[in-house]
Amino acid sequence: MQKAWTKWSLNQWLTDLEHRHAQEVQLGLERIFEVAKKINVHVPECKVITVAGTNGKGSTVSALEMIYHTAGYKVGTYTSPHLIHFNERIRVNLNPISDEDLCQAFSFIEEAREQTPLTYFEMTTLAALLYFKQQNLDIIILEVGLGGRLDATNIINADLSIITTIDFDHQHFLGDTLEAIGKEKAGILRQGKPFIYADNNPPLSIINRARALAAPSYFFGSDFSVREHGDEWEFCSGSRNIKKLPKPRIQLKSASAAIMASILLQQDLPLAEEHFYVALDRVCLPGRLQYQQDIISILYDVAHNAQSARLLAEAIKKIEGGGRVHAVFSALKDKDILGLIVPLRDCVDLWYPAELDNKRASSAELLLARFVDAEIFVDICYTNPFIAFQAALDHAVAGDLIVVYGSFFTVGHVLTAQHNILEQKGIL
Repeated sequence: MQKAWTKWSLNQWLTDLEHRHAQEVQLGLERIFEVAKKINVHVPECKVITVAGTNGKGSTVSALEMIYHTAGYKVGTYTSPHLIHFNERIRVNLNPISDEDLCQAFSFIEEAREQTPLTYFEMTTLAALLYFKQQNLDIIILEVGLGGRLDATNIINADLSIITTIDFDHQHFLGDTLEAIGKEKAGILRQGKPFIYADNNPPLSIINRARALAAPSYFFGSDFSVREHGDEWEFCSGSRNIKKLPKPRIQLKSASAAIMASILLQQDLPLAEEHFYVALDRVCLPGRLQYQQDIISILYDVAHNAQSARLLAEAIKKIEGGGRVHAVFSALKDKDILGLIVPLRDCVDLWYPAELDNKRASSAELLLARFVDAEIFVDICYTNPFIAFQAALDHAVAGDLIVVYGSFFTVGHVLTAQHNILEQKGIL
């Protein structure tokens, strides 16, 4: 008898997986590794780079993806979360997986797992690995979902690992000190395999883990660095300097880490310097400092912790225009909401807080209370981010800037609503 889920649409699968996510599942990699072995995806037949970190993971992955794609390699990329469509999480040569291929992967895994419980993220990770196995790839780039040591992506032994930054986020899972958080993220390192740290001042827990594993280590600021020259920049690493690189639409630390990784794997995946120039000119990560310049300009950023909010504030201050800054903001209740608001306090003129249609979302009462704590006067909380965005548009005049930030859900909601309006008008 045919099982019902063999005919499910992608929406049906995602609804089912979200229900599973709400169930309490034992932590550990034993369950997912057991199923991975059963479907034979636990040892990829190509090179693998795993990227962890508090911030900058997505931009580093995007830079790597574009570098290898530009060089003509077949690249599989796994990221999370998505902004608009779930399929964005699993890509081959920049193209998202189709609904049909994703449903087939879920069905295959569902059959294979039998009685083994798997979470939303574990099922998605296995679906990505299964799809990648079928694609005859040259390289896979995996973005860690949460932490590192116990993340589903860590069932794979990467040929090279990158930790972008360490800061406070998800403390209830990872620990409440930078050393503890660093220790969890350092779980992706492997014996004797190269490791890159893409920020200044790495926690000792990471340094000690790299030493214990005899992992050749490359630290930003000492083993590689950047020099800015107007609209260009220079990658510096020992005797290897790459000059006159175009300024990408991502952070230079992320771009430099991607270049460093590409150089370290050059023996197996050769690259020419021209690939770096072309790739960095093309790379663009939706929702990360995504700037639309117009009569009223818009800046989208998924900043959802204090460190990323500080980086967003720096970016806002660099935008020329002279008009007022309007901020559309919503956040999840388990985030440091005050830490998200305060860094932008001096550069935002008008705030438009909004609720989210999400079980983890902050209530209107909580959001407004945090604005009181930040000594910012706000007297209304909108029912969703797009309504808040429309209010910002109504109040903005030529030369103003609207910033949309606080979570992936915030940015995704506004972008999805805009996309739907354009589609209805026949523009898309």
